[in-house]
Amino acid sequence: YNALLNIKVEYLLLAFLMYFGINVFFTIRLRRVLSKGGVKTSFWRTLLAQYAGMLTSDVTPGRSGYVLTPVYLKDQNVPSSKALSSILGIQTIEFLVKVIGGVGAAIFLIQTVPAGNWPSATILGVNVTIFVISLGIALMLTGALILAAISWSDRAISIFNRIANSRYLKRFTGGIMGKLEEYKDSAQKTRSAIPEIFLLTMICWVLKGLEWYFLGLALGITTIPLIGYFLIHPLVTALAFVPITPAGAGVQEFGIVGIMTLLFVNPSPQIIGTIGAFAVLARGLLIIEDLIGVPQIVKSTSLIFSGK
Repeated sequence: YNALLNIKVEYLLLAFLMYFGINVFFTIRLRRVLSKGGVKTSFWRTLLAQYAGMLTSDVTPGRSGYVLTPVYLKDQNVPSSKALSSILGIQTIEFLVKVIGGVGAAIFLIQTVPAGNWPSATILGVNVTIFVISLGIALMLTGALILAAISWSDRAISIFNRIANSRYLKRFTGGIMGKLEEYKDSAQKTRSAIPEIFLLTMICWVLKGLEWYFLGLALGITTIPLIGYFLIHPLVTALAFVPITPAGAGVQEFGIVGIMTLLFVNPSPQIIGTIGAFAVLARGLLIIEDLIGVPQIVKSTSLIFSGK
């Protein structure tokens, strides 16, 4: 409460601006991948679809709701199979980048955290913090491999196609997979955009690091260096993909407090409270800005249930 009461609004606004920049580059990335399949889209309408996808992911376990972004692109007549192959291809590269960031975070923490700050508790004989970090990295790597299989493995595509086009899901997804052959063709074209996806994802990584850095400054957290925010956020945000609560609510916040507290020598209750406020704002900032996508969700939902 005290941390939020004394927040520096100018830095908070800069954090909001960084997140807006992330969504702009997400939109550019999606449009570039779709263009590889010969699909032209409007920047602003695609930006609204991007926010709609992010808002859906904010309230679904494992952020799985983001795969409904193709539904939000239907008002631009974007073929569902092309949109979905683009989304899954992008997420594959993003997860691999998070794996790189997670490994970097592990190295940073091992080198930076004072020996006395590591908890003595163990899980299966492994330090509890190291265990959680390793679990986060393994989770990201598993996600990347699964998405890569869905995107580029003919067998996995066939299985996923049967599930997505089942009688119970087909109406909800709007036949999101389309024809199997069309999806395979789109997935192949998405693969050719990997260099662009990687470059734009790295730009978003930098912007996310700046977002967290400004959020830390807004709350008066000056002990953690800029490089710390860059390396920690890929690891901690991966906990949002734990399919237990909506977007890993509670799990991600626990991870933020647990890992960031390690960087302080004998942290006081005030410091821990400030980190807790950081964890809450890190999620709240996303949800507040993602509300921009509400009109697109309403529009797309009405189209689906009207039979159009």
